[in-house]
Amino acid sequence: MDSHTASYRSFLKKSAFPARQHLMVLLIIDKQTSFLACQYLTILLNIKALQKRFFFMNPFKFGAPVEGEYYLPRPDLDKLVYQFLSNRIHVVLIGPRRFGKTSFVFNLLRKLETEGYTAPFIDIFNITSHRDFLQQILRALKTKKTWTDNAKGWLSSWKPKISADVDHSTGQTSFGLSIDHSNSEKDVKEMIQDALASLANLGNKVVLVIDEFQKITELNDGGWLEATLRTHMQQLRNTSFLFTGSKKSLISDMLNNSSRPLYRSCQCIDFPSFGEELTDWVIHRFAAADILVDKEPIRILRKMVLDTPNYVQMVCFHLVAAGYKKIGTEEVKEILKSVVRQNAYAYQTLLNSLSPLQQRVLRLAAIEGKQIFSKELLNRYEIPSAPALSSSIRALKERGILDEEGTGRGTVTFDDPLFAIWLQNSFQIQ
Repeated sequence: MDSHTASYRSFLKKSAFPARQHLMVLLIIDKQTSFLACQYLTILLNIKALQKRFFFMNPFKFGAPVEGEYYLPRPDLDKLVYQFLSNRIHVVLIGPRRFGKTSFVFNLLRKLETEGYTAPFIDIFNITSHRDFLQQILRALKTKKTWTDNAKGWLSSWKPKISADVDHSTGQTSFGLSIDHSNSEKDVKEMIQDALASLANLGNKVVLVIDEFQKITELNDGGWLEATLRTHMQQLRNTSFLFTGSKKSLISDMLNNSSRPLYRSCQCIDFPSFGEELTDWVIHRFAAADILVDKEPIRILRKMVLDTPNYVQMVCFHLVAAGYKKIGTEEVKEILKSVVRQNAYAYQTLLNSLSPLQQRVLRLAAIEGKQIFSKELLNRYEIPSAPALSSSIRALKERGILDEEGTGRGTVTFDDPLFAIWLQNSFQIQ
């Protein structure tokens, strides 16, 4: 066997080519036609290069919780929240939407589950009723085998109210609410209490997560669900509660108003922004795709999207997809404009749903940013008075368009920083 043939054999053993391709090349080599083997191998290498160029995995992800290599850990926050939960101190994480709270929680729960915790996750962002809340509880709990096993006995009393289906191939039981209109509000409330009480059957170490916690305030039930949660937070000796939320004012009132059931029941933690470690991580991820970028363009991007990790990854994803091999500030700004334009229809529709005064208030907030109560700016944007501005800001906060942070200092924050950029691009005089 010549040295070239030996080299090709060695390469094939280490390569990721399919077995059929291995066999074809080895047959050629064994017939001592090394030249043909070399030709065929060159073709395979070219195919592999094309696959790497056109079918490689983008090093950035957005639009959903991230994990693994796409997730930038928060070790200090991990340690803090873990200490509270492991000592059965209930926690509320408060931070803007798209800021990475859910990704953080999922990664924390994976760690807890390796240590023997059972950790149901309940997403209540879209609930509109107690029935919806119950449905989300059951959806989370039914994935836990220990709950399913222990629930079979006491679920018999729910038969008229709950449907139970068994997958005969897997033995798994799935539960859902019956469509029967005879299920009264009283029935649903009893089921919620039973479902929460059933957490006692999940083992000695349980963490129950409720995402977008402030949504329970929209049920207009006179505080019934808040009081129910408080009761079970006190009674369940095996369970720690972890809440997340994005509306600081609503959650603050829930936890700091002495007339509310959840008064001082949890440890509040403001979900922190990333520091320079995010910039370094982004540069490292670009390097994985053989793309060069300095720190300054990434710092500018972070500032423009208000340090929102989801939007940082979104813009970086599109920068990679655009095929740049070296990225500067101009490339970042151009791709960001393109991303904003993709959402133009949604933003225009949202703007058209507002009153003319509210539209002008949004332009003021997006374009000026600071000292928005000054008389000069009120005149420029045709806002009749400071009270009218305050009233509009209040209404826009209720719509979830503006956040309350900084209002007292003459500034407001957009819930969606890309909406603010769209307003700037659409209405700012160059």
